[in-house]
Amino acid sequence: MNKLYGKAELERRISMIKEKVFQSPSKYIQGRDVLKTLYRFSDQMGQTCLLILSKGGAERFRSVLDENEKNAEQSVFHRVVFDGECCMKGIDRLAEEAKKLQCDVIVGIGGGKVLDTAKAVAHFTNLPVIIAPTNAASDAPCSALSVVYKEDGSLDQLLLLKRNPDLVLVDSEIVAKSPAKLLSAGIGDALATYFEMKANWDTDADNFVGARISLAAKAIATQCYETLMEDGRKAFSAVKRGLCTLAVENVIEANILLSGIGFESGGTSAAHSINNGIAELPPTHAHFHGEKVAFALVCQLLLSDEPLELIEEIQAFLHDVDLPITLAELGVTDPTASDLNLIAAIANGDKLIHGMPKRLDEAAIIDAVLAADALGREFLEDC
Repeated sequence: MNKLYGKAELERRISMIKEKVFQSPSKYIQGRDVLKTLYRFSDQMGQTCLLILSKGGAERFRSVLDENEKNAEQSVFHRVVFDGECCMKGIDRLAEEAKKLQCDVIVGIGGGKVLDTAKAVAHFTNLPVIIAPTNAASDAPCSALSVVYKEDGSLDQLLLLKRNPDLVLVDSEIVAKSPAKLLSAGIGDALATYFEMKANWDTDADNFVGARISLAAKAIATQCYETLMEDGRKAFSAVKRGLCTLAVENVIEANILLSGIGFESGGTSAAHSINNGIAELPPTHAHFHGEKVAFALVCQLLLSDEPLELIEEIQAFLHDVDLPITLAELGVTDPTASDLNLIAAIANGDKLIHGMPKRLDEAAIIDAVLAADALGREFLEDC
């Protein structure tokens, strides 16, 4: 029998229901040679643009940017080279440069650290930002987050931004010509999106922005996984040859857009928490974020007690796209008790891991890391 509540009790119960939040960039455009059309969008946003690039990017894209300036009706591009690290000193310098030049648009063109720097500069100057990734190594381009480092390269903070980018402009021809290892790393990061969302969905845990998961975010994370499993191998093979096939287009979208929305609006879980611990081990510093997440995803699947058939399917897929399934492949050939304790302490200290369906502690995390490594070694021995 339905229970009737008084007005005060009903309002109290309603107030306990956390809201759903879905975040995304305002506009996402992907296609061949779209960087040549940058001026169309900068013209719509303002007159004076601060273009942030790496030293290599400034040279590599000189001609296409010259062409944009020639075609622009009002945009003036001030090109600046970022310091090589997304750190507060560099962010402050570029923010002052934007103010001095009276810029009204920030544009970031390049890899993850360039883009995080551009987003942070836009955040502190309250200006719109256009993000143009030149590889698909991560889902960072679409997010309202910048990973800020200290000048020595160690992690400083995760800077939560006021909003997501106003435009993400992805030139798939440029991305397809980037090293295949970068696409592979993006696949590793993106593959975790579905499983981390699912863990949070099953327990009604918070997403990355501290709210409930929407049906839209669930659908996007699911499509991300399905796309990668269908097209990941084909795309990796094509990019090794510098080809931009339909599979490559699909995986670029999965790595950047679907995973970008999926991780913010669907949340992260054990894979990223364990990655945080693995990333503290010095031998892993030479490896991409997505490579560490790929191995950590297998750890999460073991912590969730997923069927062995699924775990083996994921391991086979990761191996086929050149992602690590053992600690040795991440440079940790003989993990010490201290190494394992550090991984577990950092992972267990991340509140997001505790949205998992099963209760976890540091001992369970260590066992999952060792079990994932053992399964990976067995898989490689059988290849």
